[in-house]
Amino acid sequence: MNKLIFASTKNADVRYILGNIIVPDPFFLIQKEGEYLMFVDHREFGLLKEKLGTTVKIELLNPLLEQAQKMEGNQSLRGKLAIAILSELNLLHDKIQVPTSLPLDIADAVRDAGGKLEVASEIFPERATKTLQEVESIRQALLKTHRAFRKIEEILGESKIVRDTIELDGVPLTSEIVKKEIDRELFEVGLLNLESSIVSCGEQAAVPHHPGEGLLRPNQTIICDIFPTDQKSGFCADMTRTYVKGKPSDKVMSMYGAVKKAQQKGISEIRAGVRANKVHEAVCSVFRESGFEVGDIGFVHGTGHGLGLEIHEEPYINATSEATLEAGNVVTVEPGLYYTEFGGIRLEDVILVTENGAENLTNYDAPFVIP
Repeated sequence: MNKLIFASTKNADVRYILGNIIVPDPFFLIQKEGEYLMFVDHREFGLLKEKLGTTVKIELLNPLLEQAQKMEGNQSLRGKLAIAILSELNLLHDKIQVPTSLPLDIADAVRDAGGKLEVASEIFPERATKTLQEVESIRQALLKTHRAFRKIEEILGESKIVRDTIELDGVPLTSEIVKKEIDRELFEVGLLNLESSIVSCGEQAAVPHHPGEGLLRPNQTIICDIFPTDQKSGFCADMTRTYVKGKPSDKVMSMYGAVKKAQQKGISEIRAGVRANKVHEAVCSVFRESGFEVGDIGFVHGTGHGLGLEIHEEPYINATSEATLEAGNVVTVEPGLYYTEFGGIRLEDVILVTENGAENLTNYDAPFVIP
């Protein structure tokens, strides 16, 4: 089916078609009978024609913009422009698939003109199955991310426990200090930390998406979740490790053991043809058998998600997922346990689904306890 997208290259579907180029302003991208057409004004026309070659047909927007400006009616200019483009391509009265992100004023204008739009939650579902090159891009992004975790371990290893604080060179260690060092390490290897990182400790670590702030405490869990984007390829990494500086309690040690075991079980269940919700249930079973809760406390989130041009994409691995895993899917496996009185523990690796099993792309051993 023909497709219509209106977005900038911040949109992952656009980057999937165009590659990792930068066009900051939204533009129209049309798929017609397998051919991609990109409508831009004179500011980007020459540069994009040079960069994209014959992959995408670049069309100059200006003549169609003049047509749109002459149209009667109270539709937005970009809505009229969509009508002009679809009319030019003889697509206005054909069925057109659009993403959920298509602005409402454009959708209303096209429908008012007789257009037939079908909304798709995933306009390029093939994105979920990675090519060998895409897998390699993710692998390289993960490899570069290792550098940030080595830095965290270096900082914790060189720091000292002074009463109820962790100090590095006489300065109390905070989440903000560690994040700054993470960003520096990532930048050095061409990774952008667009959404910052999670470095959360104690009660904050018991909230899965708490970004973390303030002092890092000894003998408490410190969750470090880093999810940068590679500037060159546009693909993401996503890794989580949990540390304790000092000595964890017996309860925390048992939590860590259960999380590790649950993650190993989840990875062992992954292969092409397996339902994603079955992988999640296998992880949940490990927690229940280990004496930990699943639901409102304990293990409170899904097992994982797809990873690629976005941090979170299809397929999702959780209780309600209807996805069946396919060879070429790249997914995270990130079980965790969260209790206010004990903190939180999460371990996250990135896994390639194969015909007969799973390949761990993360391949990074980290210590849990750093004395």
